[in-house]
Amino acid sequence: MSSKSGFIALIIIIAILTVSVAVLVGYIFVTGGTQQANITSDNLNDSSNLAKRPPDDLLSTKKLYDDEQYFVLKSTGNSSKVSFIRVGIDIKFYKKVKGIKNCEEKINNFESEIKELIGTYFQNVTLDEVKDTGFKIKAKEDLKSQINNLLNSSETTYSEIIYDIVFYDWFYQ
Repeated sequence: MSSKSGFIALIIIIAILTVSVAVLVGYIFVTGGTQQANITSDNLNDSSNLAKRPPDDLLSTKKLYDDEQYFVLKSTGNSSKVSFIRVGIDIKFYKKVKGIKNCEEKINNFESEIKELIGTYFQNVTLDEVKDTGFKIKAKEDLKSQINNLLNSSETTYSEIIYDIVFYDWFYQ
C-alpha cells in the first residue's frame, strides 16, 4: 500500500511541475520576453532604436540659402591661417503648431535673424571642433534649439517649430 501512495505522490509532484512550466512558458510568450535595449555604436544605426519621425504630411522643408554658404571659422592661437566651412542647410519644420497660425510665414519673417544666428554660431567655432566627427550632430542640436528659441521669443507658449536641421553640404578647410 505504501508503494501506491508513494507512486501517487510522485505523479502529483510531476503534474504540479508540468503545470508550473506551462504557466511560465505562457507568461514569456504573452509578455514577449521584454529586454532593455542599450544604445551602443554597434546598434546606433538600427532604426528600431531611434525615435519615430513624424509623418511627411506634418513636415515641410525650407532651403535656407540658395547656394552653399561659406563661414570663416574662429582662429586658434597666433595662426595667420584662415579656416572656413562651407555648408548647405535645410530646415525641416512642422507645418502646424498649436498657437501659431502659419509656421512657414513665421520662419520667413525671421529668416534674416536665423541666418545671422547661424553665422554667429560658426564664427565661434574652431577648425579643430569642426573636424570632430560628433560636432555635426552637436551643431544640428544647438542650432535647432537656438532657432526654436528665436521663433518662440514673441510667443506666449513655447512650441517646437523646427524639427531638424539638415546639412546637405559640409566641407571645411
